[in-house]
Amino acid sequence: PFNKHFCQYTENRCGFSGRVGETLSLSHEVICRKDVVLTNLVGCTVRLTGSPSTLHMTSLRNCRVMCGPVATSVFVDDCVDCIFHLACQQLRIHNTKHCSFYLHVTCRAIIEDSSQVGFAPYSWQYENIELHFKTAGLDVNRNNWDLVDDFNWLASDKPSPNWYILKDNEKKDDRV
Repeated sequence: PFNKHFCQYTENRCGFSGRVGETLSLSHEVICRKDVVLTNLVGCTVRLTGSPSTLHMTSLRNCRVMCGPVATSVFVDDCVDCIFHLACQQLRIHNTKHCSFYLHVTCRAIIEDSSQVGFAPYSWQYENIELHFKTAGLDVNRNNWDLVDDFNWLASDKPSPNWYILKDNEKKDDRV
């Protein structure tokens, strides 16, 4: 169990909760092969430079999250007005709206009960990111950022109204 305002480090888990308007960061040495949990953040910028095992984000509002390559899955639930820079094997998005995803994913992204979510290719760069892609076991040449399965849209003859490709003029700078 986590405290309301934590930056807790245990053997297998670390993260932040209950923060407002802060710039938060964790390095590769802290997050490597761990589960990172971000909950109840408002107006925060989060930089995760490294390769966590998983990333769980719940109840984020008006946040920007930049994460290095995640070895397995990223779970996003109940997030609004956020910008995410994510590299992972699998991405699952639930109950989320008005968010942008700059994505490197080796499977297909999945959305459910979400709307107005935009996608563009992952572009975040930092020192040692190539090594972190290798640590995570992600193929840098295989990116399905634009292949999204919407579990609430089963019509195969029309595109889902719940997600879209970000146009160049909609993209935000990732160098914050």
